[in-house]
Amino acid sequence: MSLRDLRLRRGWSQEHLAEASGVSVRTIQRIEGGQPPSPFTASALAVALDVDPGSFGEPNTEPADGERADALEPAPALTFVEAVRQGVRRWGDFDGRASRSEFWFFFLAVSVVVGALAALDDRLGAAALVLCLVPLAAAGTRRLRDAGQSPWWLLFAIVPMGFVVLLTLMVMPGKAIEEVATPQNSR
Repeated sequence: MSLRDLRLRRGWSQEHLAEASGVSVRTIQRIEGGQPPSPFTASALAVALDVDPGSFGEPNTEPADGERADALEPAPALTFVEAVRQGVRRWGDFDGRASRSEFWFFFLAVSVVVGALAALDDRLGAAALVLCLVPLAAAGTRRLRDAGQSPWWLLFAIVPMGFVVLLTLMVMPGKAIEEVATPQNSR
């Protein structure tokens, strides 16, 4: 898979990948253009994208920026364990996309943990819920983006009965879209 595919699958711009990996934007452009990365650059990009360093060594066969690229596919479905791992690892990552299975499995895991702790002690359950708000908001933001909706819909969580709107949006299937709307892409 090309570096561009890996980057777009997460919904990242070249600038965002450059910030996350410590590699210059020009180097990322060269690699996406077909130039092989140095071992140091490949390892830095692999850590940022959480992939094997050899997974983006193939030359890029994607169209250039001026040409129309194929639509980005929805986020792939994950198993329960993968979804929980992804939710914990990306606890503060509001960029990218999350499949239905990733969001709902993570939501289930958080609900079980918070419920179990609340059964032991109400204050412990409340503390766990407060600690899980940011990871749930991050996963919800990624889920809404995958469904082709604005992440701002997440604000309905603070409105009475707003959870009905949120539930409806969260169960929508992922959409193939040409460009994922992230703050980095809107500059």
